[in-house]
Amino acid sequence: MKYIFLHGWSFSRDIWKDFYGLENSLFIDLPFHNGKEYYKKKDILKNFALELSDLIDNFNEDITVIGWSLGASLSILTALNKPNNLKKLVLIGFSPKFKDEELGHSPKGIKAFMIQLRKDFENTVYQFRKTAVDNEFKTIPLPLKDGGLAILKEFIELDLTDSLKNIDIETILIAGKDDRIINYRGSVFANKEIKNSSLILTKEHHAPFLSKPELILEYL
Repeated sequence: MKYIFLHGWSFSRDIWKDFYGLENSLFIDLPFHNGKEYYKKKDILKNFALELSDLIDNFNEDITVIGWSLGASLSILTALNKPNNLKKLVLIGFSPKFKDEELGHSPKGIKAFMIQLRKDFENTVYQFRKTAVDNEFKTIPLPLKDGGLAILKEFIELDLTDSLKNIDIETILIAGKDDRIINYRGSVFANKEIKNSSLILTKEHHAPFLSKPELILEYL
């Protein structure tokens, strides 16, 4: 089994540093993150998911994708492409519809956040990180501004609620009840929609794997 890790918006693959010792693992930076430019400025999520699907099928082994937040949504988009070698998903802090009070985040809060990002991108990103994971992670580079805003806008408008029933591989959903970015009920909803899924609720914040890496390791 090979493991592919996808991080969330504004971070980088280094958020997974506690898992770097895991054998046969690949840690991927999202478009416009960690200094990584991308050739598309629209349909970024769709195109990146297609590339991930091709990557998965180029490996001659079974694949588990571990996705966090935006990375969890990309994991679902990739699974919907039905790559043959993809056998399992581990979704952390997942929202099937981010711009939704019950399944994601308050639309009013999102609008205010986007306004603030355009006014002061750097400090707003650091504050976002602090809210999400109780740490500004200033050693992790900021996303490229224009591309970072573009991929975030796509995430905000993404609605996977009707697509979850088409996921037919084993799926583990992990959500923190103290998550201030994504309502944990998004994972509860997904658990009901994805037939072969399990739900783990914790008392943690948006990234429970930072304080409890065993939450992931137990299910790999």
